[in-house]
Amino acid sequence: MNFIIIYGLAIVLGVLVTIVPILNGHNTLKFGSLKVSWFHFAAALVVGLFALVIFGGQSEIQSLFSKPIWYYSGGILGTLVIICMNYYAVRITAFHIAVLPFLGQMSMGLILDYIIYNQFEFKTLIGLLIVLFGLTLQLSSTTVLTNGLQNKKDQLSTDL
Repeated sequence: MNFIIIYGLAIVLGVLVTIVPILNGHNTLKFGSLKVSWFHFAAALVVGLFALVIFGGQSEIQSLFSKPIWYYSGGILGTLVIICMNYYAVRITAFHIAVLPFLGQMSMGLILDYIIYNQFEFKTLIGLLIVLFGLTLQLSSTTVLTNGLQNKKDQLSTDL
């Protein structure tokens, strides 16, 4: 049963990872990338603190101040990820929003498995190359910017 829940949540996360940059990208057209990123993380901070109070308790809250500064590097990197996603989400299709980060995650996973665990999966490399070939084939056979995306790009360049 846990297997189904964990993999079900992973699929939901995959859907959300595609939806969030699209929503933020549309907001970026109106408010700008930095403002949208700030609101994104302000909302995440409120939700995170609420969850910490509900599930963590007083000792967890007090321990936040005793952690080394590098402990918070995930938040800093997360902020950079959201700023970049807000920037490119209005410039590429939803398909590419899903596939390109996946390629980056797969590549980094392959590298980290080799560095940390001294394991190299040749099958994973082949899978990565197949997805990359498919993306290259798709990009070469169609125009990436449709009229709708071109209009968004034109609007974005006039807003900035």
